Amino acid sequence: MKLKHIAGAFVALLLAKFLWPLFRFDVPMGYDPGIYRYLFIQYEQALTSFSLPDLLPWAGEHPPGLFLAGAILMKLGISVDTLLSIFWNITPVALALTLAWVKWKKLGVKVGVLVLLMALLSQAYFDGFYAMYFKAYVALIFVCLTYHFVEKFSPWFLLTAFLTVAIHHQTGMVMALALGIWWVAKFPSQRNNKAYRLYSMGILCIAALGLLVYLPHFERVFWSPFKSIFLLRGDNAPAGAFPEASFYLRTMPILLSLGAVGFVRSLKREVGSVWQLSVIVCAVFIVFRLVFYKRFFLHLDFFLLPFAAEGLLWLWDRFVSQYARGVMIILLVVQAVISWKAMMLREPQLPMSALQDIVNMQEVLPEEATVIALENVSGMWLLGWLPHYTVGAPGMFDVPDWTYEDWEIFIDGTTSERKLLLNAIHGEVYFYANALFTSYYGERAESVLADPCLKKVPNTSLVRSSCSGS
Repeated sequence: MKLKHIAGAFVALLLAKFLWPLFRFDVPMGYDPGIYRYLFIQYEQALTSFSLPDLLPWAGEHPPGLFLAGAILMKLGISVDTLLSIFWNITPVALALTLAWVKWKKLGVKVGVLVLLMALLSQAYFDGFYAMYFKAYVALIFVCLTYHFVEKFSPWFLLTAFLTVAIHHQTGMVMALALGIWWVAKFPSQRNNKAYRLYSMGILCIAALGLLVYLPHFERVFWSPFKSIFLLRGDNAPAGAFPEASFYLRTMPILLSLGAVGFVRSLKREVGSVWQLSVIVCAVFIVFRLVFYKRFFLHLDFFLLPFAAEGLLWLWDRFVSQYARGVMIILLVVQAVISWKAMMLREPQLPMSALQDIVNMQEVLPEEATVIALENVSGMWLLGWLPHYTVGAPGMFDVPDWTYEDWEIFIDGTTSERKLLLNAIHGEVYFYANALFTSYYGERAESVLADPCLKKVPNTSLVRSSCSGS
């Protein structure tokens, strides 16, 4: 079988893997579809008046790059729900193809084809898709192009590097650290190179532009996380919503071993490449458990994929006996089975019935109403599908401005204590008391819903507060 046929088969399997959830489920997968829907809509509306949207403080922390691009597509007739379905589902396939193309150009067609296989088998790669790390996947496309261009000393890397920074914080940081170390290491040999000096000025301009992009939220986006790298480590560091590294050591031992083999082998070809440095940067965050260290496993896995492809190719060429190659094929099949079983366990956080319930709320909610989720899952879905209402929930939402202790009082306190909390919220206030709330709190939820200040809204999961301030 020719390599182009093998590559075509891998691409077809990648498309099947990442498009199948569209047919299996009626709602988007992941933690963040509500955030993306809300931000796409806000940027699209702001684009009409050629201004930046007036966002909630935490929403303003998200880099604008992806949402500006999405807003333009929406202006061209693409619906927001299409962006969250077919466009998102093909993004991991586009990323795998980009990585394969870059490695094909550098290391040959065989490595490029095997990169597609590694992406197909990787559990971490699918889990990033399941979590809907939309910005990370799009930013990684531009990281691949940046590394491709910078290794050829092409000025195009300045544009793709800027786009990476403008799309995702963490991916931009990994790229900046790896590229910065690589660039400084080139100084002794390139300092008299006119192009090197010119590009160095370009990098400084990108850094300045990136600073301007994040300047309105400098404290929350840059300075606070930067301090946290040094002040918050181990158990004190926020881990991020992603499985533990130990989970992938159990479910991806074959791919990780191939990645280690390929990484070591690559040191014989070159030392200190941007790809090697990216692996090391991600590993440092994970090993030392720095801020959001769990999320960096997605990046670590991604940057190891081409090394895994190199490792497999080296082993295949070195061990030519039918027995040895048969063992390799069996191990790859085992990895495929493990990944398939894990994939089948990944389901959306909300069923279609719950999402439809949220959409139908627009028929009963007054225009100026405030809707507050009573648990920390539904809030983002309310925000995404009710973007023109004031939405609140426990956690990072600014509504209501209750502390953790206030929420405890609301759930377990007396009627008079709840009334004091409700009276501090002005306007028409509704609470979303869905099955997640009742199943999590059990009898405690029943006590809340029995409060005389809360009135059930027929045929919905809403209760209206009759004790809120005017």
